Amino acid sequence: MEVLVLLLICFSAGEALNVRALVGDDVTLSVDTKTSSDIGENVMEWSRTDLTPDIVHRHENRRTIYEHQNPAYRGRTMLSAEDLARGIISLKMPRVRLADEGNYTCLFKSTENMYSVHLLVGAASSPVITLEEVKGEVLVLGCRAKGWYPQPKLSWWNTDGHLLPAITMPANQEEDRLYNISSTLVVERKSPNRHLICRVHQELFNQTRETEIHIPENFFPGLVQPGRTSDGLFAVTGVLILVAMVILGICLQKHLSKLPKRDG
Repeated sequence: MEVLVLLLICFSAGEALNVRALVGDDVTLSVDTKTSSDIGENVMEWSRTDLTPDIVHRHENRRTIYEHQNPAYRGRTMLSAEDLARGIISLKMPRVRLADEGNYTCLFKSTENMYSVHLLVGAASSPVITLEEVKGEVLVLGCRAKGWYPQPKLSWWNTDGHLLPAITMPANQEEDRLYNISSTLVVERKSPNRHLICRVHQELFNQTRETEIHIPENFFPGLVQPGRTSDGLFAVTGVLILVAMVILGICLQKHLSKLPKRDG
């Protein structure tokens, strides 16, 4: 799990900052009240107006007030006592979720100052390359990436840094808001590209994930058509069964010949 600590210092009420984090990161949203003394006894409140109830975290007299707190944040938020002693309100959220994305408002009751922070949450995962189909001297590779947010782009490259022509399907978004994307690449026997890279990139969070595959030079000559593979397997199996039956017959005949004959 990656750990992301973000110190946000707001100098005036209403000034909003954009903050980026990935799903699973530990995030700390902090605002400086410009008060040098300990503010742990004061009342402060973090909220999101797009939620009902809108309270993310409420602090009073050095303790958390759970009344009216949104259930999605129950047990997931805390304020740093060390920062409160320095006049800084730091909201800690471990293992941030995609649903945590939104505009957070911090209200410091003593001065009635309000601070705003917009949290952007992204998600990324490594793509998976699979062998989709084999047709004579042509093979089709597939690449799939699941669980991305926002929508990423997928591309194929060779080791020389050249973009390869491929068929990429439009990304589809699931109910959990995460995107899945897939692409296929046709590789011919005569192609010089043996080391291939499937790359997924998301620009807003500057996230890139890659998976590589190497196709050996002798891969194509060893290819056998699926139908022939099955026929050959059955033929070999039939021969082995026939040989086994012959050997079994010979052994049985020898065994019977050694048994004592009964007087008729």
